[in-house]
Amino acid sequence: MNETKTEEAYARSIELLKHLAHEKGFFASIEDIANYKRVWSRDGMIAGLASLTTNDEELIATHRATCNTLRDHQDRTGRIPSNVTAEGDKVSYGSSVGRIDATIWYVIGVCQYTLRKNDQDFFNTHREAVERALFYLECLELNGRGLLYIPEGGDWADEYVNQGYVLFDEILYYRALRDGARTLGRDDLHKKADTLRDIIVVNYFPLKENLDNLSIYNPKLFARIVDTYRPPLPLAYFTTNTAVDQVDTLANALLLLSDIIDDEHKQAIGHTILSQCMDKEFSILPAFYPVITKGDHNWEHLVNNFAFTFKNEAYEYHNGGLWPLVHGFFIASLKDDDGLARLQSFAEILSRDGYIFPEYFHGKTHEAKGTKELGFSASSYIIAHNAIINNDSIFV
Repeated sequence: MNETKTEEAYARSIELLKHLAHEKGFFASIEDIANYKRVWSRDGMIAGLASLTTNDEELIATHRATCNTLRDHQDRTGRIPSNVTAEGDKVSYGSSVGRIDATIWYVIGVCQYTLRKNDQDFFNTHREAVERALFYLECLELNGRGLLYIPEGGDWADEYVNQGYVLFDEILYYRALRDGARTLGRDDLHKKADTLRDIIVVNYFPLKENLDNLSIYNPKLFARIVDTYRPPLPLAYFTTNTAVDQVDTLANALLLLSDIIDDEHKQAIGHTILSQCMDKEFSILPAFYPVITKGDHNWEHLVNNFAFTFKNEAYEYHNGGLWPLVHGFFIASLKDDDGLARLQSFAEILSRDGYIFPEYFHGKTHEAKGTKELGFSASSYIIAHNAIINNDSIFV
């Protein structure tokens, strides 16, 4: 193994996070475009979780600052902002719709710091905000039955087609409930998490054996799709009348990092995604698979969902773009003997363009695309590195 390259990529990832560190928290990118040079919940919490695996006190202090900044701009509903300027004069909770995952990531980031560092004094300054955030999220269980309802554009895949009961957000919510239960000492949150786990297992893996299960959300939809469901992968999302079995790679990575399914099932999912979704010539996984192309039933839907310019052409952005963020989480979630080789390949790809840490790579040409010097991409390499080299999971 080329340990020099692997460690060089790690050092460069740490270096970028330190460039992104501000007294108010982590910026999303060094590039001062759009609103990337702000403190973000999603980007900042992922950078913070990566930092917690490094034991670098400067980075960990920036994570605490990120948590504090987000808490200070929580609104009266309990909602956490998507992003905030360092000056605090501009606060965004989303654009056309709110970013639901911003609030979930905040809860996870605060609780994981508390659990890892046993810093009860810090948690006490966030206790009320965490309680309010969890209440806000419970209000998004619009029918009161356990799953969050996510509007189109309501999470990190903000210009993609996911909507309704989106697996990615439900798994994050499960993590937040588990972490909240542990830090707040609330048995009701443990029970709520147990219920959510059962709902996820039954509804996103629609098996005939569960046709009479009381956890089924939509019996008519379940009965319609049970014959066409193809295990072992879960559904990406479902609505009142549609179930979508597209591969959401980040959702699957989070699933493998959880205790929702057993190890045998995890192994089957990991093998299937690597064999079906990985570009054999460029080993970075896509955000979603397969690609939506002109003529597909979701193409018009996708084409009409953007804020400023359309970015989801085939093999670009979320539509088949190859994301370091997704890849790092996924290889960190695998438990097999190939982790070192995957980490080395990841490092070599990042070094190819001089460690510019792009948002994503084109799914066909492998050109670096999107925002550069992105904390997402550096953080994900750190997460993968410390999972494989130090056996240190992002979640404790």
